[in-house]
Amino acid sequence: MKTKIAIGVAVALVLSCCGFALFRHFAPNHHASGDKGCYGTTVEIDQLAPAPCRDPHEAEIIDFFYADGAEKGCHESAEEFLGGPLADARVQLQRLRYVREDFTSLACALVVVSDSEDSATQYTGSLHGAMSGDRPLAITCGHYYDEGRLQYKTCGEPHSAEYVGAVVDGGDHEASCRQAAAAYLGQPVDEFAARRDLRSYALASPRDGRTGCVVAAASGHDDLKASLKGKGAAPLPA
Repeated sequence: MKTKIAIGVAVALVLSCCGFALFRHFAPNHHASGDKGCYGTTVEIDQLAPAPCRDPHEAEIIDFFYADGAEKGCHESAEEFLGGPLADARVQLQRLRYVREDFTSLACALVVVSDSEDSATQYTGSLHGAMSGDRPLAITCGHYYDEGRLQYKTCGEPHSAEYVGAVVDGGDHEASCRQAAAAYLGQPVDEFAARRDLRSYALASPRDGRTGCVVAAASGHDDLKASLKGKGAAPLPA
């Protein structure tokens, strides 16, 4: 059976037969029909085609839902699949319009991203458990740009900033991120606020309904060579 996936956030469902309508009645939101797995882009920009997870690919489909309840359902499935929170992952959740000969639904797709603006990048391997254990796809360190973007790096690479967590979107982000940075370092807020070598910033693009916070070298340069977690007032790891 030929399958195609077209990008879309909302879709009107058309039921083509009585049997499918009956299934829709007893399972109003969730269904497991569809081809899960990894997908790489094709020459047609709005379509994806199956690809082995061992090869570089751009998306991994993990679940399927009807339009009603897809947002909540995909979110829950994504965090269960990853083993941790989406807000802290270098992963974007997309809901793709999934079209087959007998039905249309929404596919929950995970896409690895390279920065806090959710710029897609190719990935090799499955994302299952990527936010559990040693959390290989957790947001850690990177280069912070003045417009509020964090370009992701590992903390072992030269970097200018480190992700310290996310706060609920709304309110005084500057104060909230200052508190988050101080807690991450392990020093009182007033002591952190008085430092001249470090600053705290809120990222411009909320993720998963929350605003990400970073602690960054005041110089703006990639002067840091290791994590700042728990370092308190100690000299910067340069």
